[in-house]
Amino acid sequence: MKSLVTAAIVGAALAATAGAAPPVTMTLVASAPSVAYGSPVTLSGQISTKKANQQVIIQATACGTTKQVKAANVKTVAEGKFSTPVKPTLGTSYVGTFKNGTSPVVAITVKPVLELKRVARRSFTANVTAGQALTGKYLSFQRYKKLLKRWVQVKRVKLARAVPGTTKPTMVTSVSFKSRLTRGTRLRVLISKAQAAPCYVKAASKSIRA
Repeated sequence: MKSLVTAAIVGAALAATAGAAPPVTMTLVASAPSVAYGSPVTLSGQISTKKANQQVIIQATACGTTKQVKAANVKTVAEGKFSTPVKPTLGTSYVGTFKNGTSPVVAITVKPVLELKRVARRSFTANVTAGQALTGKYLSFQRYKKLLKRWVQVKRVKLARAVPGTTKPTMVTSVSFKSRLTRGTRLRVLISKAQAAPCYVKAASKSIRA
């Protein structure tokens, strides 16, 4: 009798194991590790079941918070593959979920968009567009030195005022300043990694002529 009970228990355990669904795994990769503010990046991956028409949820955790929010719902296509665009406004970590499966975390850094304008002779304005105000941060105003074949700092300028952009949560932070430079000199502004931190990374404007 004891052996029959043992056999029944073992048989039930084997049947349960055989009937249990295998754990789902999934991949997640980004089309680029870093993007300029306002630009999209594509997240893509594949679920291990390789089935089409399955709902995958993409969760996002933005810089400065530990709270996950839903960034996208996307259905798989042939071979269980999926892709979706996202547009992070700050450095953001993404993770995909499907049933009992979770993808590896994918971190995307964001570069603020810098613009340098010459508004008059020896007068300039620098604008920094990002998802938050960067008032109080410093930019490096630089000129290109041909002999050294590199950019060198002329002066540091402090971002002084911020106004909302055309769409939320965009903020445009700016500073106006003067500098005596030879006409035709190539110029730009740069925000260093330290000044862009914690939610943005190093970025530079396009160059202009003095």
